[in-house]
Parts: sequence; C-alpha cells; structure tokens
Amino acid sequence: MRSLERETGMLLAGETACCSVTVAQCHLLLEMEARGTSNLQELADALALDKSTLSRTVDSLVREGWAERRADPSNRRKVSLSLTASGQEKCNHINAKCDDEYRSLLARIPADKHALILEAVGSIAHAMEEARKEKAESGNGGSPLCCAR
Repeated sequence: MRSLERETGMLLAGETACCSVTVAQCHLLLEMEARGTSNLQELADALALDKSTLSRTVDSLVREGWAERRADPSNRRKVSLSLTASGQEKCNHINAKCDDEYRSLLARIPADKHALILEAVGSIAHAMEEARKEKAESGNGGSPLCCAR
C-alpha cells in the first residue's frame, strides 16, 4: 500500500505539473467541476479542508481566471463559486491527461486482470474515503493514515 501511495503521489505530481496546476488546485478544480455551482463550505466539507485553507486555493483559481465568485444579490454574505469557461477547459485538459495516463498504466497489465484491478481500486478508494470521513468526524481532520504520526 505504501508503494502504491508513493507511486500515486509521484504520478499526480507529474500530471498536475504538465497541466500547470498545483495538486490542491487540481483537486479543487475537479471537485468544482463535479458539483457545479457551490459555496466554500460545501467544497471544504467535500475536500476535508478548513475553509481558510481552501479559500487561499480558491483565490489562486480566481486569479488564474479558472473560477469566479458571485455574491447573492439578496444576501451579500452568501457567495457562490463556479468554474469559468477557462476553468472548464483546464478541467477537460486535466481529465484527458489523467485518462491517458491511466490507460497507459492498464496497457501494462494483462487485459484479463483489468476488471479485477478496477474492482479492487474502487474498494480501496471507498475504504479510504470512509476512513477519512470517520477521522474528520472524530476531530482528527481527516489526516492521511500513515502521515498523521
């Protein structure tokens, strides 16, 4: 598992570097793409981050022209966040690069094992998500399992 974690980290760093985004920006862009218009608290909850931490990443997306903030005319304290057309293009580019990378990885594995691997990866991802949510609910902030020490 640790080997998989290291390799995934290095792979993600390479993927985001080629897309000219940080890992944090990448996660936020893809979450915004999946959710559509949302607010800072919803995104912070989904990404298991503090609002203040996430706000800095949102600021960077706004500066790049990939996201926009819109105040609710009836309540100026309510601000919605959404991708711009440029932000959607960036998401499309990230998704295409990642899809290519994972197709390339699967091509190195015998085709008769693909279904088994995809099922196992789905199970691991689900278990990791549950563990992260439980840690977040317990007040541990959803820290990574092996890096929380």
